Amino acid sequence: MQVMEYLNCHRQDEDPCECVILPDGSVEEPKPSHIEKLVQLAGEEKAALNGKMDKNMEPLFFLVEYTGCMLVWSTRVVEPSKPTIAQENSLEMLYDSALLSPGFLRQKVEPKYTECVQRGKERTVNQNEK
Repeated sequence: MQVMEYLNCHRQDEDPCECVILPDGSVEEPKPSHIEKLVQLAGEEKAALNGKMDKNMEPLFFLVEYTGCMLVWSTRVVEPSKPTIAQENSLEMLYDSALLSPGFLRQKVEPKYTECVQRGKERTVNQNEK
């Protein structure tokens, strides 16, 4: 759904802001959870995604970078290394609508996740070419 549709649906909620912002700026509900939603959006089996992750990596940060999605809670945002302009615009609309707490925590994935995702995607391309 578009961000305005999300805003209209959730203005009166007690916990108004918990969503996933896709690279195109559209917003989806994180059901059943943020991680499960990202797995669904990745379009791959969970085991295959886990196999692409380096040991000791947090799946949440890996999946944010892998899908390019931005995760939003009212007090925290986790964003990929290169969020899109559409994502920034949607996030700003959520903030301007008072669905995000003032001074919310904004986290960007660390470079090690970007490098790991790049390696994983290159392996997939190489396997598909065989």
